[in-house]
Amino acid sequence: MAVGFLTFLSGLFGWIYFLAWSASFYPQPLLNWRRRSTSGTTIDFPFINVLGPSEWHDMSVRMNNIHPLLSLTSVSPAVCRPAVSESWTRSPPHKILVKFVSIFILNTNSLQIRAQYAARHRGLESTVQFNDITFALHALLLSIITTSQYFAPSLWGFTPNSGNRPSRFILGVAAGCITGVLLTCVIVASSPGNDAVYDWVALDIVYAVGYVKLIVTLIKYTPQIVTNYNNQSTDGWSISQILLDLTGGVLSVSQQAIDSYQLRDWSGITGNPVKFALGNISMVYDTVFIIQHYVLYHDSEKPQSSDRENQRLLDEERRAERSE
Repeated sequence: MAVGFLTFLSGLFGWIYFLAWSASFYPQPLLNWRRRSTSGTTIDFPFINVLGPSEWHDMSVRMNNIHPLLSLTSVSPAVCRPAVSESWTRSPPHKILVKFVSIFILNTNSLQIRAQYAARHRGLESTVQFNDITFALHALLLSIITTSQYFAPSLWGFTPNSGNRPSRFILGVAAGCITGVLLTCVIVASSPGNDAVYDWVALDIVYAVGYVKLIVTLIKYTPQIVTNYNNQSTDGWSISQILLDLTGGVLSVSQQAIDSYQLRDWSGITGNPVKFALGNISMVYDTVFIIQHYVLYHDSEKPQSSDRENQRLLDEERRAERSE
């Protein structure tokens, strides 16, 4: 009875945090739309957020073995080889290319990835669930939409502002993350991969992708916190997304704890440290935003009409400069 209830509770928490986290991506673009401006916010947050959900979605799909191409084809990578010389097919570059295709295009390694996870964690299955996948895909789409409000303000009828370009720091982090994943791909593709416990295998790529999401979460909130501090205000930044994000973080960690308890082994957390860390890190940053909004800058949340007029004039001046 208790086991059945915990299973139900885990699933319930999973879908509630999926809904909360998914809903958290709506308040900011909607607020931008109502204000017809992205002033008071920085593009760094939505821009780097595009990288995070895309990597997390890729990781979750592979751990759950539901990639659409996997269900559409069972073709071996060897079938896809072009008619080339035998010397080329036996060369190391060709072997690396074939393995790369099998992992990232045909995705014939999904079952193998789950087996590799089990080999490293005493036969236990990953705690990544289907709602993780649907959340990541949804988050990616909303992040792209929000980012477009900064990159193409005229498309949305917005007033251009000075914060429409990512900072060098964020661009550097994005480039570094992508490079790291690509290097991991090369290492795995060139490794024999006979022993899932000790060799570099496809599971290590999944982990690399997961750690990209972790890195993104570690730094993506910082530019907006600094912007709020410099402005001494959270005007333009939606607190609703933070409250929803905090709700999702609490339930995400709770779901993972329940799953690990049912398995009678906490490797569900140690084997999936990314998901566990994501929930905790997000909650810390959410707390900072809540303090900024409700305590530090509460009195400045509604600027005087003169301030709004000055901002309007500045925005019009920027628009005139861009049109010249």
